[in-house]
Amino acid sequence: MGKGTRKSKGGKRRVAQADVAESAVLPRIEALHDLPAFDDLRVDAAQTDAFASYVAELARTDETASMEMRLGRVIRLDRGFPLIATKDDMFRAEHAVSFAKARGEGERLLPAVGDVVAVRVAPDHDMGVIERVLPRRTTFERWRGKNRGERQVLAANVDVIFIVQPLGAARDSAELIRDRIARALVLIYDCGAMPVVVFTKADRCGADELAMAIEDAHRLAGEQVRVIATSSTEGRGLDEVRSCVPAGTCAMILGESGAGKSTLLNALLGHEALATGEVRERDDMGRHTTVARVMVALPDPCGVIADAPGLRSLPLVGHERGLARAFPDIVQAARACRFNDCTHTHEPGCAVREAVAAGEIDQMRLDAFLSLASEMRVSAQSLDPDIKL
Repeated sequence: MGKGTRKSKGGKRRVAQADVAESAVLPRIEALHDLPAFDDLRVDAAQTDAFASYVAELARTDETASMEMRLGRVIRLDRGFPLIATKDDMFRAEHAVSFAKARGEGERLLPAVGDVVAVRVAPDHDMGVIERVLPRRTTFERWRGKNRGERQVLAANVDVIFIVQPLGAARDSAELIRDRIARALVLIYDCGAMPVVVFTKADRCGADELAMAIEDAHRLAGEQVRVIATSSTEGRGLDEVRSCVPAGTCAMILGESGAGKSTLLNALLGHEALATGEVRERDDMGRHTTVARVMVALPDPCGVIADAPGLRSLPLVGHERGLARAFPDIVQAARACRFNDCTHTHEPGCAVREAVAAGEIDQMRLDAFLSLASEMRVSAQSLDPDIKL
């Protein structure tokens, strides 16, 4: 690692950008705005205890290294280079050799945005070195192909996830929007975060279409899930969204390209902080304008929001726990079915269909459950024939 000018006015560490192989594409820290401070994000007891244990263990073999360890938070990822916030500093970091050599299950522990980490800050180096990812309170991840265990972690330690869906687009039928919401709910409940449905571009549709979209979302997600209609151009619904992110909490925005995620986040911040791209009017298809994974601090008294590149798909592989958590009423009713392998479609003695007929379970929820369960059954059996759903 090269050496360079490490201090600026006020004593803040700065990366010697010339020493970073990807320096041409890494934004200067001084040019970044709305970055959260370390104290803007909650660190729980499990994380602080794990950090203390790691430092104590390290001290037995390398006292110097233990004294250089700091508790940090990954607040941004640019081309794989984490930006770390500690109580006293903000700097770029790289992964320890143990991370670089990790394969298989170990890849899950690569730092993601929102991670709390043990980072070594040596006095003669310009970059920190992340030595360990501390226990995650929540982990939002999706399957990225190939093997069942290979997952992409989009964010860690998030409390709320906004399911962002645009209104008024010709390409988006009500059925497609319901499918996106349903599969997002499965992933979010599997993660352990709280879902909130946010409709953007509400100014593009009429009152009847808006009311139908909100009703469908409530029928699908349940009345306990908050549904908010927003319009960034009109300033509509923004205070409701802000109220879901109180100080000390972290939210994440989930949606496909063209959904208006960056526009929504700019409106919540009150200024243009993130790039927004042109969207084709006929189908709302947009280019990926968010290329980094970033966290931004909303104005007081709000917390922090994580943004990520738009996702073209949310495949469901290995999210059986999330499916059960998203549809607990159906899972509970299924226990009373006459047959253990009941498909809830035609069998006699199906307690789930009886509950639908009695108005205890919404048909829309059952349709979504059956569709997602079928998808997960096929994907699970193609990857591991021993798995039975």
